[in-house]
Amino acid sequence: MPETSKTADQALTILLELTKSGPTTPAELARRLSMNRTVVHRLLATLHGRGFVTRTAAGYAPGAILVSLAERVQPELRAAAASVMSELGRKIGETVVMHIADGEDAMVLEQYVATGHVVRVEHEIGSRHPLAKGASGRALLAFLGEPAIQRVLRKAESPEALQRQLEMVRQLGYALSHDELQEGVHGLAVPVFDQPDHAVASLAIIAPTTRAAGISDHLDELLEASRRVGTSLYGEPVAARSTASR
Repeated sequence: MPETSKTADQALTILLELTKSGPTTPAELARRLSMNRTVVHRLLATLHGRGFVTRTAAGYAPGAILVSLAERVQPELRAAAASVMSELGRKIGETVVMHIADGEDAMVLEQYVATGHVVRVEHEIGSRHPLAKGASGRALLAFLGEPAIQRVLRKAESPEALQRQLEMVRQLGYALSHDELQEGVHGLAVPVFDQPDHAVASLAIIAPTTRAAGISDHLDELLEASRRVGTSLYGEPVAARSTASR
């Protein structure tokens, strides 16, 4: 195995922690990551100088340069999804978001933010959360393949409960969530397939609780959007095999 750089690894660890936790002080970062405070201060200064982090009143936060970097990830998938997502989002008046798998996390690759309501939900491109949490994560995880699923299950607080949730996603073809990643936010997500039973991304509608009652009414439209994205990339429509055929 190639030799790695401890300093680079520490800097990346700090950056990943900030993407998960939001604005954080150097002292809190050092405590959470069990790192020397002086080292944390020095690495944050370097990251700040390069634009990877920014300073706020509440502490350090991810910098804007991460957005431009994220925009260079999966350009074909982003291009295929952008117009479909905006069309769906304008039609239903809610935010539509696409996630891809990055290790054991689901990462926001693209989104359309609805602007017709004062109260709306949105993510940051490049932000991430565990695959086991939220509708977007589970709709993706359920169709990632057994090795990836087992890695997540081994670290889950309740592997049996997560396994049941994933099986339900496979049977229904979609995932629902509420108040998991953000209080007062509901999500409806479906996989985007690149081959039968394997997802390359998930596509989700997210809405505040005040408008969540009808979120499932948009399932057919969301499934059609997912099919259009997959077809534009991979040709023939790709879907999961039916439960009966397994």
